Amino acid sequence: MAGMGDTRQWQATGATGLTLHVEELRPDGGPAAAADGRPGDDAPLVLVHGIAGSVADWASVAPDLATTRRVVAYDQRGHGQSDPVADGPAGPPRLAELPLPAGSPGPAIRSPGPAGPPVLGGGVVPDGYSFDLLLADLVAVLDAIGSEPVHLVGHSMGGVIALRYTLDHPDRVRSLVLVDTAAAPASATGPVARRLVGALLDGAAALLSAHRPTPDSPTSAEPADPTALAHHAASPAQRAADGITRVDPEALRTLGRELDTYPSLVDRLTEIRAPTTVIVGEHDTGLRDAATTMAHAIPGAHLAVIANADHSPHASQPLAWLTAVDDHLARLPGNRRAQRQTPPRRDVATNLCYILDHDCRGRARGGPSGAAPPHQ
Repeated sequence: MAGMGDTRQWQATGATGLTLHVEELRPDGGPAAAADGRPGDDAPLVLVHGIAGSVADWASVAPDLATTRRVVAYDQRGHGQSDPVADGPAGPPRLAELPLPAGSPGPAIRSPGPAGPPVLGGGVVPDGYSFDLLLADLVAVLDAIGSEPVHLVGHSMGGVIALRYTLDHPDRVRSLVLVDTAAAPASATGPVARRLVGALLDGAAALLSAHRPTPDSPTSAEPADPTALAHHAASPAQRAADGITRVDPEALRTLGRELDTYPSLVDRLTEIRAPTTVIVGEHDTGLRDAATTMAHAIPGAHLAVIANADHSPHASQPLAWLTAVDDHLARLPGNRRAQRQTPPRRDVATNLCYILDHDCRGRARGGPSGAAPPHQ
């Protein structure tokens, strides 16, 4: 896409020594400036995917976002090209001290000596999958990017991790976009939904375990797409199918269960001071109420409902999703960045609606002032 320049990939060391795959897109010719020549908002935009996803989830939107700013995405542990736990460094990690996210039990992982796994508060810390470790991985990636605040975008499970990071590191988040996610676990929706989600995830994990390629299988020798973040050839459905074949079945099983049990963050939403937009697909009925809850509780948050979209509106309705993110960035205090040098998105009027205020006063983008948004 015009305006997108440098693309590269690199590796970050995750919380327990696992290697995380990172991809980055940068604007052509360096950071963009505002129309009056003053510097724009050049904070990186960091994308955090959900369970069974990968950096390829953002392929429909990342090149457009990168026309004006640095865009970074990474594969979470056990996903995409990042290490699964079994393929990490030989043996359990023996880090002298590994800081854990705020709110975790105990101050740090400490090695008991030359042998044995690290311990935390007297107990063994599994070198596996948990939201605490995903959060620590995000800390590691952002530390590798630099010390500047970032625009953080989290989808589904990645939204929970982004939300936790924002609460624990408020000075490191310039703004927050939460996409089809929730501040409370699936168990809060009731036992039927809990059993359904658990059964689906266990079934998918079992299927993956039975059919996961071995090191000697022909498919495992094929190189992964080196520029998945900017790759458009595959359809969203194909990218999703490819993503689930590259997830560690144990990651799917364990993290899926944690989606059902993680501590609710609803009571802490009022602590968030970063400008926030909550985005949800119109047809993601299981998360519409959760999106409304977050938008009402986070001070000054905006809610964007993407009409005709599912659980992944950045894939199913990318133009509308990009418009919501554009508007989010344009609202930021002191943001004087010029508009994108791309053709106007004239076909998004029916795909985006806003609930701007807590009294549900709304408008349709491109429609008459004060018009009710479609598909409420």
